[in-house]
Amino acid sequence: MFVDDHPLIVEGIVNIAKSMPELKIVATAGDGPTALKKIPAIAGQLDLIIFDYSMPLMDGEQFLYKLNQLNFNFRKMLLTTVEDPAIFENMLQNGLDGIVLKTAPVTEILQTAKFLIDNPQSSVIGTEVKKLTVRKQSPLTAQETQILALIAQGYHVKEIGQQLSFSERTIKYHLTEIYQKLGAGNRAQAVAIAVSHKWIKL
Repeated sequence: MFVDDHPLIVEGIVNIAKSMPELKIVATAGDGPTALKKIPAIAGQLDLIIFDYSMPLMDGEQFLYKLNQLNFNFRKMLLTTVEDPAIFENMLQNGLDGIVLKTAPVTEILQTAKFLIDNPQSSVIGTEVKKLTVRKQSPLTAQETQILALIAQGYHVKEIGQQLSFSERTIKYHLTEIYQKLGAGNRAQAVAIAVSHKWIKL
């Protein structure tokens, strides 16, 4: 089953899947509630549900929660343009079996679907998702991230110390650690690196 609110994407996946006899898309839906209504009638034919994250009425996390409440045995795969490792991690911890970005080759998308069906005890994430997860994993602690975010907002060391109840010496120590971890030579470089990886926001 394929659930996505973009008709052209649905049509494209369905047409390409027709060239793979081992894969058969038994139903499609444009949103989560519609899919949930269709599932009971096709549950016996259903091995895998592929769904988007950004959908009307119900997002991917809400849809996954609803799927987990159903008493049917099928696998769940996210196909999305969303690039948020935190969302991916949360969904994988809550019953998601696979993730592929929509930017991946169609062959990878369908091969991932087939792998999940053929290997019911395994999970898989696509190549681009792996790169994204590695790229966006921050080396900074929560406290260091907070300090750097305040630096980015224009606060000085003394002001940050007052706000966080730390001495200026402690803040300077944390900044030294931040520079070393990020390979930055100064505050501006550290902020630029962190913003580019979306570890902090301006």
